[in-house]
Amino acid sequence: MEIIGFDASMLVHVASLIYVMGFMVIDQLRLRTMILIGTGLYIAYYLTLDPPLWDAMFWSVIMSIANIWIITKLVLDRSTFNLSEENLKLYAVFDAMTPGEFRRLLKIASWHDGRDQIRLTTEGEKVESLYYVLNGPVEIDKQGDKFSIEDSAFIGEVAFFLESNASATVTVAETARYARWDHDSLMELQKKDPGIRAALHSILNKDMAAKVASSMGPAGIA
Repeated sequence: MEIIGFDASMLVHVASLIYVMGFMVIDQLRLRTMILIGTGLYIAYYLTLDPPLWDAMFWSVIMSIANIWIITKLVLDRSTFNLSEENLKLYAVFDAMTPGEFRRLLKIASWHDGRDQIRLTTEGEKVESLYYVLNGPVEIDKQGDKFSIEDSAFIGEVAFFLESNASATVTVAETARYARWDHDSLMELQKKDPGIRAALHSILNKDMAAKVASSMGPAGIA
């Protein structure tokens, strides 16, 4: 069938070519975008037939809707859209993760002020959570050696890695602001998402290495 001098069958050839090119693309977002365009051309072709192929059109539209949903998820996974200023500041620390992985990490996090829970860990006792103090100060007492940190810091990362008891007693001031992750919930998330596990371990390793390099004291806090 021709449409004002244009052979409608060309829509099939162009759509098929886009499909073939799409299958050669590794990037999921580009692949699904090309498939969506190809499907749209198939739908346009079905409309030119007499009578139109309504059944084929119906399922093509369903597949397009599913593809659009996945494309939306892929875009959000790569975008920091809708993250609050506080979450963006925290994301700067977790930059080894994609925005999507970071959002999944945030889902199991809770935010606290210093007045909510002054003591985060107690030396020699089990550590139930991993913390990141966004705003200090942080007071550390490690075997009687006391010192403080004004900058941001992870708390409980050594115990999290080694599944050991706290190596120091850590308290925060009333002005402190920190994020908390329950140990069990964080372990479960890592099992479900290997990407988060790899990124988190990389971030914590980098953090502990920085603490050693800065001669802040024994590597890691608690």
